[in-house]
Amino acid sequence: MTQELVKYYILDVVADNCLDIATDKSGCCVLQQCVEHARGEPRDRLIAEITANALVLSEHPYGNYVVQFIIGLRIPYITSDILSQLAGNYVSLSMNKYGSNVVEKCMKESSEEHAMQIIKEIIGSQNFLAVLQDPFGNYVAQSAFAIAKGSIRHAMINLIQMHYSYLHSHPHGKRVLARARGSKQRM
Repeated sequence: MTQELVKYYILDVVADNCLDIATDKSGCCVLQQCVEHARGEPRDRLIAEITANALVLSEHPYGNYVVQFIIGLRIPYITSDILSQLAGNYVSLSMNKYGSNVVEKCMKESSEEHAMQIIKEIIGSQNFLAVLQDPFGNYVAQSAFAIAKGSIRHAMINLIQMHYSYLHSHPHGKRVLARARGSKQRM
């Protein structure tokens, strides 16, 4: 067997076991290296497997790193596919220890249009106050301030001000409130 065939076979086995490998402490690093060094169809298959499992991986202690790595590649159609997999789940992901990092990466590494869609989903949720008060969600909200523009930014600030009475004495809410106040003063 040639070296190229062996490499192809190994990547095929990795793709077949992608979810198990991505959720393993060492496996998540190995999988990232496989994606980085693979080319052509084997790489496409690995990325397709990761994308198909993006939601499950985003909430996992090790799997979230794999999703963040794929988003960090900044390949627009792949990022778009991952964002589609995560759409409708940004609020729950924001309040997840691991998922919150994925949401922040999505907002920072995707197009402005995609970032605004994520922010709209979060601020349009009936659970927006819970996100602001959450130990992880408040960081997502603060990151959203750094990214949000125009009417979305104004809407976010207004919603936070509306919830002042719930935020001013809450340990995590205070951080978001301070960020909103600072943003309002700079406008």
